[in-house]
Amino acid sequence: MKQHMNRNILIIALVTFAILSMGSCKKFLTEKQVATLTQDYYNDESGLNSLINGLYVYSRVKHEWEANGARLIEPETDAYMTATAANAQMTSANYGTNVSAIANNNVTNFLGSANSNYAPMGTYPHINNCNIALDIIDNIKPGKFGSDEAYRKSRRAEILFLRAWAYYLVSNQLGDVPLLLTPRREDDGIYYFPKAKLEDIYKQIISDVRFAYENLPPTTSERGRITKWAAGHLLAKLYLNRAQAAGYQSSGEVHLKMLYKGNVATDLDSVITLATEVINGKGGVAGMAPDYWTLFNPAVAETSPHNEVIWAAQFDINISLDGRFGGNRSCNYHIGDYTNQTGVTRVQGYGRPFGTFKPTDFAYDNFRDKVYDSRYYKTFSSEYIGNMPTATSTSYTWTTAAATWWNANKPAGEPAIPLPLPNPAPKRILQGKRAIIYLENQKDEALDSTMVMSMPFQFMVRWIKSSVTNRFYYRLWHNGANMGLATGMSAPYLASKKYVDPLKGGSSDEANFNSENGTRDAILMRLAETYLIRAEAYGRKGQYSQALADINVLRQRAAYKGGENRPNVLVEWEPKATLLAPSEKVFPYPANGDAYDKIQVTEAYFTPGTPQALAEGYIATVTSKPDMFIHFIYNEKVREFLTEGIAWEDQHNAGILYDRTVYLNQMASDKTGLWPVAFNTASGNGQNGNGKGQMKKAYTFRPWPNNYLVLLTDETGKPLDDAVRLAYQNPGY
Repeated sequence: MKQHMNRNILIIALVTFAILSMGSCKKFLTEKQVATLTQDYYNDESGLNSLINGLYVYSRVKHEWEANGARLIEPETDAYMTATAANAQMTSANYGTNVSAIANNNVTNFLGSANSNYAPMGTYPHINNCNIALDIIDNIKPGKFGSDEAYRKSRRAEILFLRAWAYYLVSNQLGDVPLLLTPRREDDGIYYFPKAKLEDIYKQIISDVRFAYENLPPTTSERGRITKWAAGHLLAKLYLNRAQAAGYQSSGEVHLKMLYKGNVATDLDSVITLATEVINGKGGVAGMAPDYWTLFNPAVAETSPHNEVIWAAQFDINISLDGRFGGNRSCNYHIGDYTNQTGVTRVQGYGRPFGTFKPTDFAYDNFRDKVYDSRYYKTFSSEYIGNMPTATSTSYTWTTAAATWWNANKPAGEPAIPLPLPNPAPKRILQGKRAIIYLENQKDEALDSTMVMSMPFQFMVRWIKSSVTNRFYYRLWHNGANMGLATGMSAPYLASKKYVDPLKGGSSDEANFNSENGTRDAILMRLAETYLIRAEAYGRKGQYSQALADINVLRQRAAYKGGENRPNVLVEWEPKATLLAPSEKVFPYPANGDAYDKIQVTEAYFTPGTPQALAEGYIATVTSKPDMFIHFIYNEKVREFLTEGIAWEDQHNAGILYDRTVYLNQMASDKTGLWPVAFNTASGNGQNGNGKGQMKKAYTFRPWPNNYLVLLTDETGKPLDDAVRLAYQNPGY
């Protein structure tokens, strides 16, 4: 039985299909178990529609199951890493072999896996189902598929798009992969799956997505269904990816040469044409959400998703409709532990604090203007409020030294702490009061250590300085313990709030606070990305003024608007809050006019030697204006799309994943001397200025898992020998 299940990596059984359900409370593409099916079921109009609708399950692959998607599409990049040190350091055991954790647990599942209760799920099971659907729609043409050619083409376009999407995702991970275009309906014992060149894969998927773009409608009444604009967005991205790697065919760097997808002189023009059509079709600037947080605020996004969202994976508040893993599990992966001695217990509004992934220091620092660019405080949860009664609170307690400082320096109106301290000492964090705040400052902005450690809340400050010894300390917990990097304590940390789900588990009942079952839709494409796709194409052609116009569409939205309130953490503690006008420092801290002029981008931002370029913090290998422009685009993508699941694949396809990771992600890097040094080096595990990791260029592609390779055969069904399997494996593994 185990061998049979392993073979489902390569072959297909019938999957659990989805059907359209107009009665769902908020979704339209939802799953329904269909018992005892034969393949003939799909040969009539109703069955074929069920099969096509079921293909949309694959849209969830990035977010439904951490081992299947999120682990492969979020970390390890310049701005995001795994919270567990061994993963974040990209050790060989986790990343470097065909039996490493990433190969066995993640790539295997991504290719396709099954268990005793469910049919196969993953890329190649999905692709085979697409091929079955294409075979039926092209050759049997049941019912309306035979009588209405426009209808048939539209549905065929969906299938081709969804198959191309799968090839796009799997080739991002593995490069050359098998290109299977005909259905396989039975197991004949022959597992001959030679790899196709990435150039041929891109020819196929560009052709398929172009058909989709030409035959899909611009709008749909069914949330989650592919439209013309989703196809146009992906098609523009495919042309851009091919153009990005056009010069790598003869590269001496193997990991770059593997990215080569062909060299077509018109690709950048095609990007601009298609992106323009998508932008205009979605309403141009008016198609952008006026407030960045609108896109992620569950109170709005789940009932009235903004037109900026081009395509989103659908999940339902009815968890039984959300497939084998019970919904959008991304709600679990991005939130650090906010409960450790904080007086805060888990609640729906704060999310389940698994602490799986976390931002790098660069992710925070890359928001170069936290005072005028609203995206920083709209991305991160900068403050938590105590929610536990004092009698049962987990809060840490006052010390005599901390209470003495507080009593001498507390703001007017705040209560004093009784001294001498009673026994037991009183809890520091009170119900309804501030429990944790975060400040990501620089070493030259270090705060006084005594002040930080004497607050009636956990004040998580990156850099503090002793006024007694003048020593600098990096990330100390409230009791002086080392945090961050490879010290073994990764939380608490300033976490993304884009996936917080107050209906986790299927309702707002606080009894669901431990549920892992998210209900929120997961954005896969939005118009802001289309603008940056076009901007990159313009910039690669040297047309910087056009590129800047697109970039500044995002900046106009990002700027604090007149009357918009800034968060109190920003006004109280951000070092550059001193730039605010006096009226902006008075509660509720309304912005005094539009801040766009403070964050508008000009060519100076990517012109060598300018103050703006220096402030952007380009890595050492980036010295020319064209290269600075490219890296500015990817800096901006981090600011706009952090945790949205596109950074790894985007940087990978641009050929800059390795450089950005080793220069900007300290945990993955093997470089020395790139970071400021603290006194608390923690025997080299803390901030000693050096990288902690083992990132290699080969890791920009994934290894083929051994449990896949050992199943491969030649055309006759004979198992491949070791030499042939080694040749199949990606370089470096």
